[in-house]
Amino acid sequence: MKDIHKWSKSKTALIIVDCILCLAIIVSSILIVVDRSRMKNGVQYKDSHPEKTVAADATESKPTGTTTARLMCAGDNLIHRSIYNQAHNRADGDGYDFSYAYEQVKEIISLSDIAFINQETLIDPEREPSTFPCFNSPTELLGEMKGLGFNVFNQATNHVLDQGEKGARRNLEYIKSKNVLLTGLYESREAMLKPQTKSVNGITFSFVGFTQYLNGFRLASDSDLGLLSLDDKRFTKEEHYELMKKMIDNAKANSDVVCVSMHWQEEDITEPNSSQQEVMDKLMEYGADIVIGTGPHVLQPIEYRQNGDGDNALIIWSLGNFISCQDKTNNLLGGIADVVVKKDYDNNSKVTVESAKLIPTITHYTSGFSNVRIIPFKNYDESLADNHGVNSSKFSYDYIDNFYKEMFGDKLETSWK
Repeated sequence: MKDIHKWSKSKTALIIVDCILCLAIIVSSILIVVDRSRMKNGVQYKDSHPEKTVAADATESKPTGTTTARLMCAGDNLIHRSIYNQAHNRADGDGYDFSYAYEQVKEIISLSDIAFINQETLIDPEREPSTFPCFNSPTELLGEMKGLGFNVFNQATNHVLDQGEKGARRNLEYIKSKNVLLTGLYESREAMLKPQTKSVNGITFSFVGFTQYLNGFRLASDSDLGLLSLDDKRFTKEEHYELMKKMIDNAKANSDVVCVSMHWQEEDITEPNSSQQEVMDKLMEYGADIVIGTGPHVLQPIEYRQNGDGDNALIIWSLGNFISCQDKTNNLLGGIADVVVKKDYDNNSKVTVESAKLIPTITHYTSGFSNVRIIPFKNYDESLADNHGVNSSKFSYDYIDNFYKEMFGDKLETSWK
């Protein structure tokens, strides 16, 4: 009897263990299904804000007061042949030295906590430098940009496929190997859903990038390169907007400030057109906090608009060219957006754009596109304007001064500190 009793107890115990294991398997399966469903819908990254996480130690003190971060944004870094040839000559034929072209804006960029630039031209280390219409820039350019202080690079532009998909991938690998944040170009469609974030002073910024067109280039039907262009015929407009929303939703869940880089199609217009307005309406609806416009190669206004979350969003319609050898007056008038973001810990850690100004800059060159460099307008004068190599009677110091004042008014920042 004792042996039978022991056997019954063992059998009962085994049955209980089996039941527990079965229950664990069922629960795990449910969680996997739920997780896959979340990934399918683009919601795969949980909120990582430390202030929104329940502290293990309830007595741990939380931040109080306010903190700020300074974001600076530059427009199209458009490297024509004259720019890289002059850099080659300044390096005595041994590599490329771009410092002369950018040295006068280094002081400005050094004041930023985060510095964004639209790297319009590819940097494919396996190809020789080339100019319009299919650009490729020397690898030394990236080192110069990092040295200036730029740490966020956008490449959702119309030139991203100038060297084909292989060139875009080599460019992507090279830039990411240099420990900077790259947005707008991703290893895969799935990678597009992962927010690109950077945190400073207790404020986390996220960056996503889109372009309206690709200069007629097309990705292969089976390509998985992560790039959202609204003229990609493999997808409908609705599918493009759906992906935009997923990317912004994921960015919102993992940051305080969602920055969207938007590369527009129509060039040389100083006011946003109807296609820009249509896309902007979507970006505002989805909850973008700061929109950094690039592509027209000329400046467009800065304004505020309420987004879908009820917040006051900043729209920088177009930053124009950072540097180029274009030959129209307005192509040579650029600017650096100087944006201060504030986080108020005493008001539910609310984050707002405290201020937004434009620091005006001029791309200056002499006859024959010689000595190309960026000069802050603060350091510009009538003598420089009179000796600019641009072939335009409109280019004058007074025209430049009036252009900036009329477009930006009290948002113009002619000095910095």
